[in-house]
Amino acid sequence: MEKILLVINAHKPDVQVIRFASDIAKDAGSKLTGVFVENVYFEYIPSSDEPVYEVSAATISESTLIKGGIITDIDLCIRIFKEQCEKNGVSYELYQDKGEPIQEIIFESRFSDLLIIDPALSFQNKEEDLPSHFTREVLLHAECPVLLTPGRFEEIKEVVFCYDGSASAVFAIKQFTYLFSFYNNKKVTLLEVDHKKAVEYNDSKKKLIDLLRCHFSSVHSKDLKGNPEEELFKYFFNKTGMLIVMGAYGRSMLSNLFKKSAAELLFRMVDLPLFITHI
Repeated sequence: MEKILLVINAHKPDVQVIRFASDIAKDAGSKLTGVFVENVYFEYIPSSDEPVYEVSAATISESTLIKGGIITDIDLCIRIFKEQCEKNGVSYELYQDKGEPIQEIIFESRFSDLLIIDPALSFQNKEEDLPSHFTREVLLHAECPVLLTPGRFEEIKEVVFCYDGSASAVFAIKQFTYLFSFYNNKKVTLLEVDHKKAVEYNDSKKKLIDLLRCHFSSVHSKDLKGNPEEELFKYFFNKTGMLIVMGAYGRSMLSNLFKKSAAELLFRMVDLPLFITHI
């Protein structure tokens, strides 16, 4: 993994998202490209009584810029990004987008290894369902794997591969394995949910576990019985230190998860990074 895109709202940056992406780039030894998306209908005009923020990545308050705590100009946003990258020793590029943001991001994703985006990223003046319309469009059309950021980032201690027996799930697992080879010493769990009374341990699953053991030092298998959506919610609820891997946004089990009500439940009750890719 050599090139990572990070999509940032240039006027309402989330410092947690920037830190998360910078940490991933540091671990991967990758360049981080900050794509600063500006709302073409927004004009930053500070009022005379608006406080002046002298902000640096080293001294910024956790409550100041997390989840769009204040509105900034793009120069301040870029400075925060640069300081965080420099703090982590991460090489970086800057890309300022004033055109059609979704189309530009999709185009850039074609030539990138990974795209990182906040599921709540929005340019609306009102709160949106999660993931936001903007993020949904990126997920549906991105031409590289996408990593959705958590609200509160903690060290990744375990990677959970959600497996439904499909080619899409295997593709996502392989893509993550190749891109995140630096996680080879992390605990990994192959998680399967089935309506049947017992989950089958078939030849395909055995071969997948054998493949994972070629790449990871600690491989485990976990089987759940019941409705996949419900069981996944219960399994991940209140969990920390995990990264979830799923395949083929817009298809099969993951498609059901991203129905409006289910997606809202997932992102509001499960605060974990989520890796998604297309086949």
